[in-house]
Amino acid sequence: MLAKLSSFGFSPQGRARIRERFSPPSYVAYLVFMMLILALIVQYLFALADGHGPHGDDEMEPGPVNEAPPKFTVSDHIGQFVQEWPERTGLSDYPSSFTRGIEPKNIHSHNDYWQKVPLYQGLSVGAVSTEADVWAHDGELLVGHERTALDAKRTFRSLYVDPIVDVLKKQNPVTEFVNNTRCGPFDENCFQTLYLWVDLKTGVKETWPLVDAQLAPLRERNWLTRWDGKTIIPGPVTVIGTGSSNWEVLIGNKTRARDYFVDAPLLKIGTESEQMHTDGKTPLYDNTSSPFATTSLITAVGSIKGELSEKQLKKVEKLVKAAKERGIQTRFWETPNWSTRRRHNIWRQLADIPVGLLNVDDLEDAAYGDW
Repeated sequence: MLAKLSSFGFSPQGRARIRERFSPPSYVAYLVFMMLILALIVQYLFALADGHGPHGDDEMEPGPVNEAPPKFTVSDHIGQFVQEWPERTGLSDYPSSFTRGIEPKNIHSHNDYWQKVPLYQGLSVGAVSTEADVWAHDGELLVGHERTALDAKRTFRSLYVDPIVDVLKKQNPVTEFVNNTRCGPFDENCFQTLYLWVDLKTGVKETWPLVDAQLAPLRERNWLTRWDGKTIIPGPVTVIGTGSSNWEVLIGNKTRARDYFVDAPLLKIGTESEQMHTDGKTPLYDNTSSPFATTSLITAVGSIKGELSEKQLKKVEKLVKAAKERGIQTRFWETPNWSTRRRHNIWRQLADIPVGLLNVDDLEDAAYGDW
C-alpha cells in the first residue's frame, strides 16, 4: 500500500512532498521566489539597525531633495578626499617633482641602450649610473653594442645628452625662489650625481673629441662634475670614459682642468704593472682622474658556480680594498645573469663587500627583487 501511495507522489503519512508538487521549472521558480523574500527581509532588518528604516529619521532635519547618496562609507571619506585632492586643488605637483619618490640606488645600468626606454628606465628604478657604447661615424656618435645594431637616429645626443638636459631642467627649475641650482636627477637626493659612462667602441683619438663636443649642453649649464687642476667640483652629471678611452688622451696632464674622467684598470692598481708618471713613483690613476676602477668579474676570479667561493670572494675584497685606498670606487662587469638564483647570490655578495656600483642588466630585479 505504501509503495502504491509513493508512486502517486505522497509520503507514507499521506502528504505530498513540496518538491514533487511542481514540475522542475515551477520548482526552480518557487525557490527563487523564496530567496528573494528572504533577501528583502534581511535588507529590511539591516536598514532598521542602521537607522534608515521606518521612523528611523523622524528626528532628523530633511536634506536636499536631489542630494546624491554618498559614494563612500564613512571610513572611506578620507580615501575619497586623497583621491580627489590633486585635481581639486592643483597643488599635487611641485616644480622639481619629476622623479618624486624614487630612492637612488648604487645600480649601474649596463649597456643601458638595450633597455626599452634608454636612460629614463634606469632613472625610474633609481639607478645612479648609466652606460652608452658609442661609435664615431661621419662626425656623429652612434649608440649600439655592435655595428649591426647602429641606427642613424639612435645617437649619443638623442638617447643621452638631450634627455639628461631635459631631466635636469625639470629638477633645476627657474622660479621666483631659486635659480642656477645644480641638483642631480633625483628629487630624493639633490646631491646624487648621475654617472654617465661613455664606452668608446672606435679609436679614442677620433671618438673622444666628438664626445667632448657633444657634452656642450651640459657644460654650458655648469652641470658636469669637473677637476679645476686642484679640486674636484661635484656636479649633477659625472662623465667617465671607458672602452678604448685611456689616461693619455682624456687626462694627459694632472693639472689640466677638465669636466670628465677615465675608467681605471682595477686589476693593475697597486701592482708592479701599474702605469706610473714620469717620476716612476706616482701612479697615473687616482681619485682625481678616476672615480671608478673596473674589470670583468670572470677575468678577476675565473669561472663562477652558484656563488663566489671563499677564495674568489677574498680576491674581490682585495681588489676593492686596493682601489679604496686610492680613493677609487669599484665596479665589476661581466657578472652572471643566469640562473636568477646565481645572479642574486653574486649581487648579494658584491653588495655586502661593498662594491661602488652593482653592474646589472635587469633593472627591475636589481631594484625591487628579493635577493
